[in-house]
Amino acid sequence: MKPQTNKTVKSVVELPQSQQDTSTQLQKLQQTNSDFTLGQRLADAMAAKVGSWTFLSAQTAILTAWVTFNSIPGLPHWDQQPFILLNLVFSFASAYTAPIVLMSQNRQSEEDRRNAQMDHEVNRSASQNIELLHQKLDAHEQQRLELMQLLKEQQQHLSELRAKVVFAQQEQTESQVSAEVLKNENNLVYLQPVVERDSVAVKVVRKA
Repeated sequence: MKPQTNKTVKSVVELPQSQQDTSTQLQKLQQTNSDFTLGQRLADAMAAKVGSWTFLSAQTAILTAWVTFNSIPGLPHWDQQPFILLNLVFSFASAYTAPIVLMSQNRQSEEDRRNAQMDHEVNRSASQNIELLHQKLDAHEQQRLELMQLLKEQQQHLSELRAKVVFAQQEQTESQVSAEVLKNENNLVYLQPVVERDSVAVKVVRKA
């Protein structure tokens, strides 16, 4: 009889520390993207207004009215040709609009960089999850193979036990048969003199 071996299968795959760090970095990046200053929000709002068809239409209407009213004779002209005041207004507007648009672009570039970093972290986290899943699948496959091997050993052990039980039953049956035969032989040995005596008596009676 082979000794039964107990096997413990461990298929625990721990979460990598780098994946936990990735989750922390993603939370920090999301929090950073949501925390905009007042200046950044104003720059975004003004850049969005300046770069819209509404602003362009309003600017065209104001420019047309300015030039028209300062060109029609008989009307008071507050800015005669060559429209120096209008050029001054446009110069001031350009002087303030350009830095505001640049600030918005810089903030957008920074946000794009952070979004790209977030995408990179998400891709790396997904890659780590896939690798972790493969490790779990490999561990489960190894566990399945070990369980199959253990099942084969148990089946073999059970077959050996069945064979021993059958052999023991056969031995018990043979011993019982031997005991019966021995008992019958003893009975025959005991009855043989009686039978011989009876046969002699019968012969004597017949002769008489």
